[in-house]
Amino acid sequence: MNLVNVLEAELKQFGVERLFGIPGDFILPLFEALQRNGNLPMLHLSHEPSIVFAADACARLTNKPSAVLLTYGAGALNAVNAIAQSYVEHVPLIVIAGFPAQAELDRKLLIHHQAKTIDSQQAILREVTCCQVRLNDAASAGAEIRKALVACAELSRPVLIEFPRDAVNFETQLEAPYVAPVDDAKNLQPSVDNIWRKLSLAKRPVILAGVDVRRFNAVSALEQFASAAKIPIISTLMARACLDSTHPMYGGIFLDNSDALPYSLLADADLIVLAGVIKTDSNFAAHGDLFCAEKVVELSEAVYKLDGQTVEGLSLKGIFEGLNRHAYPLTHFQRPVEKSVTDTCDSECAPNATQVVKAMHTVLTEQDEIFPIISDVGDCLFASLEANPRYLLAPAFYASMGYAVPAAFGVQASAGLRPIVLVGDGAFQMTGMELGHCSRNGFSPIVILFNNKRWDMIRAFSPDLHCTDLGTWDYPAFAESMGGSGVSVDTEQGFVAAFQQALARREGFSLIEVKLAQGRTARLDRFATNFLAANKVGAC
Repeated sequence: MNLVNVLEAELKQFGVERLFGIPGDFILPLFEALQRNGNLPMLHLSHEPSIVFAADACARLTNKPSAVLLTYGAGALNAVNAIAQSYVEHVPLIVIAGFPAQAELDRKLLIHHQAKTIDSQQAILREVTCCQVRLNDAASAGAEIRKALVACAELSRPVLIEFPRDAVNFETQLEAPYVAPVDDAKNLQPSVDNIWRKLSLAKRPVILAGVDVRRFNAVSALEQFASAAKIPIISTLMARACLDSTHPMYGGIFLDNSDALPYSLLADADLIVLAGVIKTDSNFAAHGDLFCAEKVVELSEAVYKLDGQTVEGLSLKGIFEGLNRHAYPLTHFQRPVEKSVTDTCDSECAPNATQVVKAMHTVLTEQDEIFPIISDVGDCLFASLEANPRYLLAPAFYASMGYAVPAAFGVQASAGLRPIVLVGDGAFQMTGMELGHCSRNGFSPIVILFNNKRWDMIRAFSPDLHCTDLGTWDYPAFAESMGGSGVSVDTEQGFVAAFQQALARREGFSLIEVKLAQGRTARLDRFATNFLAANKVGAC
C-alpha cells in the first residue's frame, strides 16, 4: 500500500479530519500527493508559528489529535516555540516535517535548511515532542506512523514524523486497527479503594481539577463523582470551561486569593485532590502553603500519588469511574453566594478590559448561537474571566503571545463555529496579519482588539522598562485592507453597538479596536504582585 495512503488512513483512524500546513521544498511531494487524493482538506496560513497555533486550537476544541505539515529545518524549526506550548499544555499535535531523500544525503553535501547536522531538526524537536520517527525505511514506515500516533493519542503530547522527500513512492504495510488500552482491573480496584479510604477520613475534602480531566476524557466521571460524594470541585485557570459551571458542586476558578470561594475551600480543606492538574507557577508559586504534601492526593493520567506512594498505569477516567462505584455523600457542601466586585465606569468614558468583556458577555447571553472565545495572553486573559462561554481556548500557562488570531482559524475550520478573539495590541502585531486569509476560507471571526498602546503585561512586571510603548497603529485600516470590517471605539456604549453590528455581519471578519482607559485590570495587577513576591531571590 502506498505510504501516503497509509498515512491518511492512520490519521483518520485517530480522529484527524483536516490538515494544517505551510508548503516548502522538502514537504512539497507530500503536499501534492495529499492534494491529488483529496481525502483531507488542508488549511494554510503565512507563518509556521501561526499554522501550529491553528492546529493546536483544533486539537483543543475537538479533544482529538491534529496534524500540521512543515518543511525541513527552516519550517519545522521556525515552529518550535508553538510546538513547545502544545507540549507543556498537553495538546495532541502531530508534526509532519519534511526530510531530505536518501539520494540527497548520499551526495555528502550540506543540505539547505539543515542546522548543525542533518539530524538537528529531530534533536531540537526531541525537547518538545514525546515521540520522534523518521520514515526512511519503506518496510517499517507504516509501523513507525502507528507508533507516533499512539504516543500522541495516549500521552496527549506532540509527536514528530519526519517524512523524506522521496517517501511518497514507498510501499508499506497498514497496521491492524488500533485498540485503545484499558485499565487493569486487578490494579485499579485496590488503588480506587485506597483513594476512597483517604477521602472517607477527610472532613473537608475538595477537588482541584486541571485541564487533563478534559484531555483524557474524565470530565463526566469526575462531575458524577463530585455530585454523588458531595465534594466541591474547583478549576485551575487552564481548565476553565472544561467543567460545567452550573454543576451543583462547582466552586469557581482558582487563580489567587481574590477568588474568595475557591481560595477559602482550598485553605480550609483537610484533603485536596489534584485531578489532572498541570502544576504551574501561575497557580502554585504564590500559594504553595495551601498544598502541603500531607493533605494532597495527586491524580494524573497513568499515575497517582498518595501518602508518598506512586502507582502507575491507571487512567483518570478509570479512577473516577471506580470511585463512582463507592460514591455516597461524604460532606455537605453548599455553594455560598459570592459578592461580586464590579469595575464601574461611565458608559461615556474609556473602559478597561474587564468592563469590555462584561459588556460582551451581557450581549452574548441574548444570543442563541454558540460563540467560542479565544483569548490571547495579557490583560485580555484576566479580563476573560468575566465571561462564561461554553468553549474557551487560551494558552494560560506557557503564554506565548500571538496565539488567538491564528487559533481562530483552527476553531472555525474544525467546528464551523464563529469564534470571538480577545487580543491585545502587542499580540495582534505578532500574528494579526493572518486575518488576510479569512476571505479565501470563508471565515468570519470577531476580533476584539484591546489597545492601550503598550505591552501592558510586560509593564505590569517591569514598570520602569522603557521599551513597552507600542505607539499608534491604524488597526481598522489594517482590517479594511485585508477584506474585513474595522471600527474603533473608545466607550463601553460604543463597543456594545459595534459588537452587535459585528454579530449581525455574517460575511468576512470584523475587528473592533477598543481604546482602553489607562489602567490595567485589577486581576492582572494582583497576579503580577503575587507572582513577583513569590519569585524573589531567596523566597521559599
